[in-house]
Amino acid sequence: MTLDNLTPEQKRALLDQLQKEEAEKKERIKTERATYKALVTETVEKAFPLLQQVSAQLSEVKTRVFNDFKTLVEAKKELFECNTDLQNSHTFSSEDGSITISLGYNVNDGWDDTVNVGIEKVKEYLESLVKDESSKALVSAVMRLLVKDTKGNLKASRVLMLKQLAEQQGDKNFLDAIGIIQNAYKPVRSKEYIRCEYKGKDGEKLILPLSITEAKFLVE
Repeated sequence: MTLDNLTPEQKRALLDQLQKEEAEKKERIKTERATYKALVTETVEKAFPLLQQVSAQLSEVKTRVFNDFKTLVEAKKELFECNTDLQNSHTFSSEDGSITISLGYNVNDGWDDTVNVGIEKVKEYLESLVKDESSKALVSAVMRLLVKDTKGNLKASRVLMLKQLAEQQGDKNFLDAIGIIQNAYKPVRSKEYIRCEYKGKDGEKLILPLSITEAKFLVE
């Protein structure tokens, strides 16, 4: 059967049928999508209190552990006559070495916007030293110490190397530029962390997962 063999009435009936099927298909898709969105909302609202509970428990445990070890840090300071205030982290182990707990914080490099002024002054000074290909290569190597990382920050250790070089050179402008960079240094303290390692049954060192990212899926 072809469309040419159909009467006008049959063609209209066929068109009505196709339009009805298309409308039913669109309505079915609309209903299924609405059902999907409702399921998403239901699942999210079901998961949220569980995650909220875990977050609260982690905060409670973290606070408790830090408070417990704070007493040990103070005791270590008195018993071993060491300045624990200068330490960013502390590590404690059980007597047999089967459990090790480290807690503390990291210090990340950070700079205010005046660091760029110092960098430009250093570059100007170094470029003034270029006399030939040999000095050009040396200056290029030194300028690599000013290359920023992926986060747009300088490495404080590299600035220290530049400072030592500036002191050797004794140039006033060079020293001034390094001073600007040093004064722009604003280290950023990270959030406090807790790490726990323990020995497994075979004596292998294992890390106790303390974040939801590191936690393993249970085999069902």
